[in-house]
Amino acid sequence: MSAAMSLFSSPVYSRYWQHYQQAMAWYQRHRRAYRRALEAAYSPACSPGYRQEQRSSSCRRYADWQAEESSSDSEIECDVSNMEISEELRQYFAQTEKHREELKKQQQMEAEQQGNYVPADQDLRAVSWLSSSAAPPSERPGARRGAEMKKLYGEDAAKMQAMEAAMQLSFDRNCDLKQPKYWPVIPLKL
Repeated sequence: MSAAMSLFSSPVYSRYWQHYQQAMAWYQRHRRAYRRALEAAYSPACSPGYRQEQRSSSCRRYADWQAEESSSDSEIECDVSNMEISEELRQYFAQTEKHREELKKQQQMEAEQQGNYVPADQDLRAVSWLSSSAAPPSERPGARRGAEMKKLYGEDAAKMQAMEAAMQLSFDRNCDLKQPKYWPVIPLKL
């Protein structure tokens, strides 16, 4: 136990503890201010418009806040102009900003993907027709697929494409005839 405590009190970590103490002081000041603001906001009898005799004793207790705040802030507040920011802290802030940017990009990508999300019980072919444009194709239809098939199957590419087309037509005909329900009917992303 003493070895662990000596590790924490090592001079190597003194800057860390200094930053930690400053952050905790800031946090406590703002927490107190937030609590006071909430108490003042939700207690209308404490507002300055009320007559003195109508104010409760708790409101009188809070009347000296402004004087207390001005004196306590001057004691606690540190001079930021002379504050030395270590290189480690700068790197930490840079890393944090980088993570924020990555998170923002990831959230934008997820939002775009969510826009393209199709529920499992919706007909996928109908959705593909809705997203197509009225502009003419930029390249010959099927040229890219034909090149891929030629690369994969060589001389038999035309035969493989014909077999795929026959299977797809058979599937489409059966779907039109039997009108199957898509399974599962719940969204895949829960």
